[in-house]
Amino acid sequence: MKHSEYYPETDYYPAEGDPEAEYDPELLALSDTVGGMQETVEDLESRTARDLTELRETVETFSDTHARHESRLDHTSRQLERLRQRLLVLERAVRVSEKVPVVDLDDVGPELRKLAVEAERRHALTAQLLTPSQRKPYEEDLARLPQAQEALARCDEALIAALGVVAATERDRTEAAERLSEVVIRRRAVLDRQLPAAVQDAEAAHQVLSADEVTRTRVLPQIEKSERDWEELHSRLRERITSAIGSSALLPVWFTHAFGVAPPSGTAGDRWIRAATSALAYRVTHGVTDQALPLGEPPAGDTDWTEPKWAWRARIEHGIEELDVGGD
Repeated sequence: MKHSEYYPETDYYPAEGDPEAEYDPELLALSDTVGGMQETVEDLESRTARDLTELRETVETFSDTHARHESRLDHTSRQLERLRQRLLVLERAVRVSEKVPVVDLDDVGPELRKLAVEAERRHALTAQLLTPSQRKPYEEDLARLPQAQEALARCDEALIAALGVVAATERDRTEAAERLSEVVIRRRAVLDRQLPAAVQDAEAAHQVLSADEVTRTRVLPQIEKSERDWEELHSRLRERITSAIGSSALLPVWFTHAFGVAPPSGTAGDRWIRAATSALAYRVTHGVTDQALPLGEPPAGDTDWTEPKWAWRARIEHGIEELDVGGD
């Protein structure tokens, strides 16, 4: 059938010899193949998205389960440790009934007490020195003197320049004279107020800082020795505690009230021995003899907790609380 027979209302008639439109079988097959590949890709994307969703859900479920198991394991470990401590308490009660001797950790002897006194001196020695925040205002006063001197030098340069302008101006010198007057006033302010005040402050600051440097030269070696004494004191008291634990004697009541009858197992044991050593060092340093309270009676309500003694006590109390010895 010709084109004019399909579209009789049109005036188009193919020229004689023009080939009629034909469909290439290979092109049709390729088109079908591409269409099939697109469907395959879409199906693969859909399945991949489902698999990823399922994988995420599986990972989240595993994470939640793992977290629950970790929590249960931690809780079980805590319970086992508390049971162990309670067994040790029962053992101590039995040994008390058998009149096993109690070791006196406070009886450290005159040598360690002297070491504690020397170690404690570091606070009084440090108090003789200016802190960085106390030195800063004086250092700023020293820095203001060269700043004032530089301001005067700039005024002198401006004055010379203004005089040169006045000298070079032959007729109307009004503007140059006004500029010269401004420079003179500014220079006078520097000479009369800024520079004298800077000199006075710098001299006072120099005296204070020089005195502090002299004190540092004298005191710093003593502070370093006190810090070495502090380390030595803690080392020897730590050995004293570990030796007492390893012996057949009982630990004192104040010690077991705060730390239990033995160190906890695992990594917590290191924190335990550090806290116990600090408590014993506090008792030795400040002469605490209370047999029930590890740090003695609490201070008055108006105590200044920034003082070295009370700040140390607060740190020890915090460390004991974190140990959670015998807690439920």
